[in-house]
Amino acid sequence: MSKQQFALIAGVEITQGQVGSLDHGDIDGRHLWGDPVAAAQRWAGEGAQWVHVADLDAAAGTGSNADVVSRTVHAVRGRVRVEVAGGIRDQASLDRAFHLGADRVVLDPAALADQDWVASVIHAHPGRIAAGITAHHEGGLVAPGSEVDGLSVDEVVQRLRAAHCPAYVVTDVDAKGLRKSRDRHVLMAVCRDAPGAEVIAFGGITRLDDLHALADLAPHGVAGAVVDRALYTDAFTFAEAIAAIEPRFDMFFWGPPQP
Repeated sequence: MSKQQFALIAGVEITQGQVGSLDHGDIDGRHLWGDPVAAAQRWAGEGAQWVHVADLDAAAGTGSNADVVSRTVHAVRGRVRVEVAGGIRDQASLDRAFHLGADRVVLDPAALADQDWVASVIHAHPGRIAAGITAHHEGGLVAPGSEVDGLSVDEVVQRLRAAHCPAYVVTDVDAKGLRKSRDRHVLMAVCRDAPGAEVIAFGGITRLDDLHALADLAPHGVAGAVVDRALYTDAFTFAEAIAAIEPRFDMFFWGPPQP
């Protein structure tokens, strides 16, 4: 896999009807960034090929932003590919996401408790299901209220691999960045346990150096990254993020002239 194949995904996460984000796995209700529809349209206009639309309140079990999710998806559907997440843990929520026109749907970590159902929907929607893997550094799955909460990520991924899960969206709730290997431990564990699958990094991207580090891991199975808070806090622009994943010339590498 080359860096050119690395997918840069703009995150539009929704809480209280506005763009929000997670802070180490919890909803950060102190920082909101306005209209999700406008945000999705902005990233589509700035070159995003994928937009990740997530209902944070549905994922937390504290509410629903279904109408806002619907309007956000419809605003960019056909212009970009759309990934829908947040509260997807049964057939009804999955059907609603696909009815909106989602290209891919991310299952909540709690949904992984019903392995038979997960295997059935992976089979029913080939290439369009991703498993949400949210975990701590030490490799324990974060799925409060579910029987898989605290389960070893290795064990969960082995089950998903047996079901031929094609994609994983991986969040390390303890990560403080992604430049250091310890903050990529969970991500690399999923790459190791699910060879050939698309592994998408989520969270921990605060600087362009984080994107450089992730793009360098493309040969190891990291297929892309969801960028969220950094875009809304103007840490960098989407154009700068696109440039960050392009192949870089190493001025210290010398080789024979190319024909």
